[in-house]
Amino acid sequence: MASETSSAEMPSIQVLEKEHYFSQAIVPIPSTGPPLPLAAPSSVRLRTKVLALTANNFTYAKLGFLFHWWDIHPLPAAIPPPYADDTKYGRLSAWGWAEVLESTHASVPTGSLLWGYQPIGTLTQDLAVRDCDVAGHVVVTSEHRQKAMPIYNRYFTATGAAADALRREIEDRADGPAYDAVVRIMFETAYLLNRYCLGSPGTPPSAAPGSAPWTPEQASIRGATVIVLAPGSKVGLCFARELRHMRKEGERPTRIIGAASGRSTSFVEATGLYDAVVSATGSPVEILAGLGVAKEEKIVLVDFGGRADAGPRWALALQPMYDKFLMLGVGVEVSEVSQADLLAGLQAGVTPQQTFVNANDVRDQAMKLQGADKYFEELQRAWDLLRKEGLKGLELRWGTGMQDVRRGWDELATGKLKPEEGLAFVI
Repeated sequence: MASETSSAEMPSIQVLEKEHYFSQAIVPIPSTGPPLPLAAPSSVRLRTKVLALTANNFTYAKLGFLFHWWDIHPLPAAIPPPYADDTKYGRLSAWGWAEVLESTHASVPTGSLLWGYQPIGTLTQDLAVRDCDVAGHVVVTSEHRQKAMPIYNRYFTATGAAADALRREIEDRADGPAYDAVVRIMFETAYLLNRYCLGSPGTPPSAAPGSAPWTPEQASIRGATVIVLAPGSKVGLCFARELRHMRKEGERPTRIIGAASGRSTSFVEATGLYDAVVSATGSPVEILAGLGVAKEEKIVLVDFGGRADAGPRWALALQPMYDKFLMLGVGVEVSEVSQADLLAGLQAGVTPQQTFVNANDVRDQAMKLQGADKYFEELQRAWDLLRKEGLKGLELRWGTGMQDVRRGWDELATGKLKPEEGLAFVI
């Protein structure tokens, strides 16, 4: 990908139309004068350094009006028309690293790097932060961020020598910081699902009011057949790796099946993480019969965002055939849907037995169960291992600057990105 202009030039941000988020604008933000020094106590001035674009970004766009994702990074006051209308336009975010340009918070000195949920653009942001329950973490306390779930307001810090080493990795376009941006939050989702929701005794997948009880019988996948929709997604790959390599003997499923789209089949097969890779468009009943799955076996269908309504179709085919059937909804399909149509689809309730997984809720419960320090210590150890080993077949592609971000977004929206590729950017 081509490089872009220097950071001394006018900053720019990505702006999306909330109802037509496949299209985008990269909007320069004019200066309103020299930046004022950071005066507020316990505050940081950040500029996004590294970010990733994945299918997950389109989940934030599609469901943003339900989960306050459009509110996390408001449109700046200096934005030119027509983009100042925040009922029509908005900004979304991506996971990655930001540089601390100024700081009045002692534990986050200037020059540090913060990993978390970053705005897509080169415009700086000022955030109020506080230290929290884990050393090296800070939590955003800015008022406009308080409707967001806690997972989006927690940042991991790299300071001193660790920040210097990370900065060198970024300059070298090494795989490590790209994995941090492209895979890390997906890995944690898979980690939580495998080790907590599907562990013993089983952490409920959601803490939302009205959520159905979660029993040890539901949590157990010993001897089950696990079917993964969107098996080539980053979270799907991490989940299959967790099931195959990170469960004790006797606690593993009998088989892990990847139900893939035609484009991704070869890549999914080459990862070696699945016992069988089948077509997501085939007959679910015939596919399982061909694999020798007995009617008395437990079926766990995990939908990470299968295309062409694969989740409802597989669920409606298999629910009547298998008494022990469980569907977990983790992701949504990459598609452009109006808010009205999305709400109508949710209210239709075509898969009434689906249990939705909320990574924020599961993390909160895991922290209470283990203690925050222990939870994040164990998570970090597991992440360091994946960061070192990588995911077989995943090709990380670095871009530079906001015009490369624009091209990457278009590739994802139009389905032109290769299934094996992951996009990371230095901006």
